[in-house]
Parts: sequence; C-alpha cells; structure tokens
Amino acid sequence: MLGAEWEAALVELLDRVSATVAASDDPEFAARAALEAVCETIGWPVGHLYVPEDAGGRFVSSGIWAGEAEEFPALREATALTAIPFGADLVGRAAEAGRPLWSRDAGRDPAFARARRGADLGVGAVLALPVVTADGVAGVLEFFSREEGEPDASLVRAMAALGRQLGQLVDRWRAQREMERTRRRMERLIETSVEAFVAIDAEGRVIGWNAGAERMFGLPREQAVGRLMNQMIVPPRYREADQAGRDRFLATGRSRVLGRRLELTALRADGSEFPVELVVWANRNGGAWTFNAFVHDVTDRHQAERALREAHVQKQVTVARLEELSRAQDDFVSTVSHELRTPLTTIVGYLEILAENDELSADERDRMVGTMSHNAMRLQKLIEDLLAVSTITADRLALDPAPVTMGEILQDAVRATAAETSCGSHPVQVHVDPGVPRVHADRRLLVQAVSAMVSNAAKFSATGAPIVARAFGSGTSTSIEVVDRGAGIAPEELPYVFDRFARTRSSRDGAVQGIGLGLTIAKAIAEAHGGAVTAVSVPGEGSTFTLTLPVPDTTAPREG
Repeated sequence: MLGAEWEAALVELLDRVSATVAASDDPEFAARAALEAVCETIGWPVGHLYVPEDAGGRFVSSGIWAGEAEEFPALREATALTAIPFGADLVGRAAEAGRPLWSRDAGRDPAFARARRGADLGVGAVLALPVVTADGVAGVLEFFSREEGEPDASLVRAMAALGRQLGQLVDRWRAQREMERTRRRMERLIETSVEAFVAIDAEGRVIGWNAGAERMFGLPREQAVGRLMNQMIVPPRYREADQAGRDRFLATGRSRVLGRRLELTALRADGSEFPVELVVWANRNGGAWTFNAFVHDVTDRHQAERALREAHVQKQVTVARLEELSRAQDDFVSTVSHELRTPLTTIVGYLEILAENDELSADERDRMVGTMSHNAMRLQKLIEDLLAVSTITADRLALDPAPVTMGEILQDAVRATAAETSCGSHPVQVHVDPGVPRVHADRRLLVQAVSAMVSNAAKFSATGAPIVARAFGSGTSTSIEVVDRGAGIAPEELPYVFDRFARTRSSRDGAVQGIGLGLTIAKAIAEAHGGAVTAVSVPGEGSTFTLTLPVPDTTAPREG
C-alpha cells in the first residue's frame, strides 16, 4: 500500500474506532471492536487483549481474541499460560512506558517470553498497545503478523491515539459505574429509613417521598409526588409562613431554619394533626435548589426524655445522610462532564494527527476539520442545554414574543438540525395545514423547542427512516407534531421522558448520545408560552411529540 493510501487507511481506522468508543459504554465491546478494526486495516491476522490481574501486578489473558485466532493454536495456548509482570516482556514494558512498543520478530526476541516455551508460535512482528487511564493501565492490546517487520512510525502514532481514546472510554465507564453504585446506595439509604424522607423543589413540589413518609402521612408516593408539599402536610394556618420562608431563602440565601432541629405541627391525609421533629437541608445542583428533610413523629410524649437524648445523634445522622445525597448529586455532575468530554477526545485525536502528519491530502484535512467542527458544535449544544436547564429551573426564562408563523418555526428547526438528520439519512417531511393561526411567541425559543423534538426523532430512528413534522390547528390553539418511526418508548418510561436527565432503556442500551435535556427544555419553553408538550408512543412503531400553544386572538391572520 502506498504512503498516502496507508495514511488514509489509518485515518479511516481512527474514524471507525472513534465512532465505536463514542457510542459504547462497554470497554470489553470497544476493545474487541478495536482489535477487529486494527487487524482488518493493517492486514495482520490476529489480535489479543491482556488485562491486569486482580492482585499481583501482572497481566493475564482476557480470552478476547480477534481475527484468525483459530489458526494460531500454539500462540493461544502459550498466551493462556503466560502471566506477564509489569515492566517485563513486550506487554509489560509497553504498560510501563505508556506507549506502543514494536518487536521486529517475536520468535527471536528474548523479551517475548511466550517464544521461549519451545513451540513455533507462527508469528513475526508484534505490536503492543497499552490502554492508559487516569488510574493506570487498563489493558494491553497486542497485534501479530506472520512475517518479520520493521516499525512503522505512522502506524505507531495512530495506535497511540487509539490507546488514548480507549483509555477515555474506560475512565468514563468507571465513573458511570461508580455513580450508579452511589445512586443505589443513596436510594437504599433513603428508602429503608424508618423515618419519613420528604424532598421538594424550589417551587415547593414534592420530588422525594419514601415508604416512611407514606406510613407517617397516610399518603401513597404516587399521590404525593408532584403536589405542593405545604398543601398536603402543613396545616393551613402555617402555609403562608412556610412559603414566605422558602421565598426569602431563594431571594437572599439566608434562612433561620436550615440545618436546625425543628419541632412543628404536621398534617395527615385524614386531616388530623400531630407533632413532628425534623431537620431541613438545602442542596444546590446546577443552579437548582432542592430542600430535603427527615421527619420524626414525636406524638408519644411519654418518650420525650428519650427523644431529647437522641436528638443530637439524630441530627448528626440526618446531616450525614443529606451530605451523602449532595455527594451523589456531585457524582452525577461528574458523569455529565464525561459526556461533555467525549467530543473533545475526537477533537484532540484529530488535532494530534494534523500536527504530526504533513502528508495528509487537502480533502482529508478538510474532512478532519469538518469532524472537529461538528464535535465542537455538539459540545457547545451540550453546554447550552445545561445552561438552559439552569435558567429554566431558576425560573429566569425570558420571552421576547412577536407574531410568527408555524411554517417559519418548522423550517428554522429543520435547518438547525440538518447535521443530525442528514447524518442518519432522515428526510424531514414538513407539512403546514391551511388555516393554521399565527402565534405571538418567542421565535428563537420555539425553534429551540421544535429542534429538540426533531433531534430526538433523528436519534431514535433507523437509518433512512423519514421524520414527519406538521403544523396544524384552529380556533384557540395551534400545534406542531413530530412523528418518527423509531423503537418507541415503553409505557412505564413514557411519563418520565420530560424529566431532567431522563434516558430511556433503549437509549442506554443503544448508547445513544445525549444527557436527556432536550425534551425537558422543549416542555419548559412550551409551558412558558402557556402551552404544553405531550408524547404518545407505541413500542416498535415510533413516537409522536406534540407542542401545543394557545391562540388568544382568534382574529389573527392565518397561514395558507
């Protein structure tokens, strides 16, 4: 293969593996895909993965092979029997160096321990590629040729970039796994508490209600979540003071009750009142405040003396629990940062190739710059979504309304999402029914909302599947619906698709990009205009998202 063709093949290899790494949450799957892709591209017949032993500082065979492994029985047997210390052999030295190492002829290389077992392994040149993570070396990929060979500098550079990408994947996977463990611990801690746990958002609506709260207040979780807390468990005579205290804290950051043990009167679902003891703690995540409390029923005054002795210990336990909740939220933010880092990995990899390789053609450079630009815009959109959610949660969404047609909104949204829809070859069919009323709305925000709906449809549609966007309505309302023919949403997940950071099972299993903010933003924008966004879905057939806005002036000019 000529030099230019070889360089192009290596660039294509990085593209393929980059796409796999970006879309996968499974390091083993990504490693196997990388082994297969490298063997296919460089024409070497077999690849293998060594992984660290649980203890002992050695590398052992993972049992993961790629290529024509069945044609190398002696190599496979020797590999299964050989544990390699860190810093020894080609694999151990590559792990220690943190970069790819090359052996011209494994059969004559004294550093290649498997060759000393006596059998003819049937291999010549060997390339060892360490996968370096923030915590050390997660594994070493090795590739074997049948013939001897001198080191190829361009191949070694490409493999170094590949190793960094795989290392980023492992770091992200580990962070997600730790976040999930922390989340489960937090949920078990709250749910198994003998006391009532109640959490509300900045508006005072219940977002957390454990089994203890169900028992204490006589109200099932499904009836409590989403309702105003002080309308359920605060006696009417105290509701105004409760709201005023929360408003004062949100405006000034000062409170006389947060973090203190309080004794108050609470209200059960049957209307009866009883005394409770509680500690309230506030947490802030991404600009959004939440208020949490463990509530203790102190009705039995015969246990007052014991309750007083335990109050200090109870307070410490409560604070520790709430601090653990805060740490879990911080872990979630850390996971979001990994999602933001994914496009940066591709950008950095391409920049290194551009900086180190003067032989790329203009077309190749243009394509790589285009890919970097696409990832930069993706990164910008993720950040803008996070900032938008922060603004929405803090109730700072400002509207700039003006007359606008639904056709203009649809066309702007289709143009804004052209990169995503064209990537999956999704033709967007736009229909505007005759007689659709104009709306008096913020054009930029509505385009953002409809773009989120179109982008969501593109993500979950099969390649080549069309997307239908239609504007319709009359009288007092007008709507935009976006219809896809994707996998659909399970009935039990449908009520939560507009929640912040919500991701369906299919999006997680399919490693669909995104952090679950687009539909949240679309819903908030619609509600800020006095409208709503709804979702209807049939698993296996697709989904329909509909944004509906009021039309207060029925005499307004109509389209068509």
